[in-house]
Amino acid sequence: MSYKAHVFFLLILFFLALPLGAQQSMRSQDINTVDVESLSDEQIQQLIRKATDQGLSIEQALQIAQAQGASATQITKIRERIRATQSGASSLEKRTGLADKYDLATDAQLFSDKAAFDEKLIHRKIYGFQFFNSEKLSFEPSVNIPIPKSYVLSSSDELIINIWGASQQVYELTVDQSGAIYIPGVGQIQVGGMQLDQARTLIHNRLKAIYSGMSGSNPNTWADISIQNLRAIKVSVLGEVMVPGTYTLPATASAFNALYLSGGPNETGSFRNIQVIRDNKVLQTIDVYDYLIHSNPKSNVVLRDNDILMIPPYEARVDMQGSFKRKGFFEWKKGETLSHMIAFAGGFDAAAYKASLSVVRYTDSQRMILDVDADMFSRFVPQDGDSITAGQVLQRYNNRVHISGAVFRPGTYSLVDGMKLIDLIQRAQGVTEDVFNNRGIVFRLGKDLTPTTLAFDVTDVLNRKKDIVLQREDSVVIQDLFSMREERYVRIMGEVQEQGVYPYSEGMTINDLIFQAGGLKEAASESFIEISRRHSYERAASLSNDLVELYQFDISRSLKLADDDARFVMEPFDYVYIRKAPSYFEQKTVTIEGEILYPGQYSIQSKTERISDLIRRAGGLTPHAYVDGATLFRKVDKADLDTTMLSNLVVDTLVEKATRQLSSGRVEIQLSEILKDTTSIYNYHLKEGDRILIPEVSEEVHVVGAILNPVGLAYERGKRANYYINRSGGFSDQANSRKVYVINGDGTTEVTKTFLFRRYPKVSPGSKIMVPEKPEKEGVPVATWLAIASTFSSLAIAIAAIMP
Repeated sequence: MSYKAHVFFLLILFFLALPLGAQQSMRSQDINTVDVESLSDEQIQQLIRKATDQGLSIEQALQIAQAQGASATQITKIRERIRATQSGASSLEKRTGLADKYDLATDAQLFSDKAAFDEKLIHRKIYGFQFFNSEKLSFEPSVNIPIPKSYVLSSSDELIINIWGASQQVYELTVDQSGAIYIPGVGQIQVGGMQLDQARTLIHNRLKAIYSGMSGSNPNTWADISIQNLRAIKVSVLGEVMVPGTYTLPATASAFNALYLSGGPNETGSFRNIQVIRDNKVLQTIDVYDYLIHSNPKSNVVLRDNDILMIPPYEARVDMQGSFKRKGFFEWKKGETLSHMIAFAGGFDAAAYKASLSVVRYTDSQRMILDVDADMFSRFVPQDGDSITAGQVLQRYNNRVHISGAVFRPGTYSLVDGMKLIDLIQRAQGVTEDVFNNRGIVFRLGKDLTPTTLAFDVTDVLNRKKDIVLQREDSVVIQDLFSMREERYVRIMGEVQEQGVYPYSEGMTINDLIFQAGGLKEAASESFIEISRRHSYERAASLSNDLVELYQFDISRSLKLADDDARFVMEPFDYVYIRKAPSYFEQKTVTIEGEILYPGQYSIQSKTERISDLIRRAGGLTPHAYVDGATLFRKVDKADLDTTMLSNLVVDTLVEKATRQLSSGRVEIQLSEILKDTTSIYNYHLKEGDRILIPEVSEEVHVVGAILNPVGLAYERGKRANYYINRSGGFSDQANSRKVYVINGDGTTEVTKTFLFRRYPKVSPGSKIMVPEKPEKEGVPVATWLAIASTFSSLAIAIAAIMP
């Protein structure tokens, strides 16, 4: 097709793509007035189809349009519209920015992801496997990197040429199948197969033909040439690979990128003989160890489209175990020795026994063990399947001695020839001030490792009168004074702020101990301080009925230092008792409530004060007081329960039951008797926490329990409980009429008495008549009846057997 035909076809394309009204007014010279944004997606697709029918690529058609007057902005917009349409983005998405411009990130979605596979334990032991399968190390190909100058251009690469300065222009060009690009006004430039740096120089020189400002020593026009997006290449990874297959990578990808995506060699694959095949020829042999150990990236070649990575089986592999820095399976190549394998394993670790290695080798029929000394490492040639083990040095010392106890620097020291005990003590910076001089011990191992003991006098060794020549593994123990005696203390009890145990110190007095205990309490007696002292070991050696020695003192409450402070010095293990002053008491409070003239709380004045005294102090009773209903509530203390001579279990049960029964704390008082006679037995002495309640006169009686109509009734003098029960409807079917009882207002109880006939208790004002229910009777279970029948049956059989 001629040039004019191309131009005509492009004009026809734009003409067909325009709205009907625009078609009628459009002329050829008006191509630069076309509004690309107004074209619909269908019109863009029609443009693509017609260009394809004419055998033109979109870029060729756009280059022709640009040469005929289309602006760079129009060309850029129509190219974006075409790509957005091909990728499925609508014109609305394009206009609102939802369709991304083709760039490196867009093409990245076309590339292959890392293949998934099931990792086995053996894979982790193979050296090099983690290199391609580590979560912390990734060789995934990246498209967001600067394109290197050595990048080789090929078809489908898109170049952007940006002209700026005196002239401004942007060219977006695609390398066609023949390896050429077309620049309007310049013509075709063959760039396929050239490195990017070389192509830049060539294009720059050709652009000078239409941009004169780019020439000369003082140019005013410049050009920048870059690649808009990376093309994708397909590389096949075959052989002993974790996931063989064909992978799509960016054109900048290297061999390691492809190996990473495929998972690298499998359990039988070679890491040291990976072949890169290009155009049916072996381009490069990759030794991964060379990169891992020597950091040599030379073999990590950049791949091209249709390259093949072939991973053959390994030739030989050895297992490195024991005290190596790296452990696992390492691949061996011809010409390498045991020294190379040790280097691959990172060398020996610090605890390794380096003089010899143990090698387990397979023969044709069984296994064998070889001991390889260090001087043979560089000459010993491993074989496939060898297991090489490095042992550890012995867990023993050939020159160690130890010293502990009362020295300034206890610890472990090196033994030198002729070293003596005094030399070790001096290395430990000497003995401490609290050293126990009478004895020290050297623990020693005999030739057969039997432990033996050597005693020495510390003073004699320090004065160089005697000494001991030390041997390997000797352990010297020198004790201090405090370790050689019982921990010394004193104890203080009684009326001090902080009772307890305190450390003993030489010269301590009673006042010193009281001072440490926070001083005396207000209740403390100054004139009755008692000290209990153990017998000394000299006195304890003879039989005596005395248990301790007792001492009594008086002291000054102020604890002021005086001349007689040292008249009694305390000794270890002394017990000090601070007694309470005889007449010191804290206030005790009782409460009186109800129909009393001055109700409230009162302090107990003396131990002899009684209920009558309290009523008198409170002003006496009011006219409305119900004397017979007065009640005393008293706290029940477990200490008040006499449990002497009872076992612990009985005591616990009794205390629990008594506490539960007396939880109300109600105590019977006959206030009328107390008011008549203050010597009455009911006129109790007052106790801490007592509460006396004197109620108001009550005029009703309450009937509760198993009756037909529980109700409160008016009190009638002289009537008994059965009278009020009948007035409440009588007993219910569940009532236990023989157990009726009455709770009087003062808390006492009257019960029903039955001898020849039933006599119900009398009732007083404010009483409660209690009618309990009969206990439920449990029926005899069927199983019990069966057991009884079986017993009688057996009995009948036995009787029949013995009768004639």
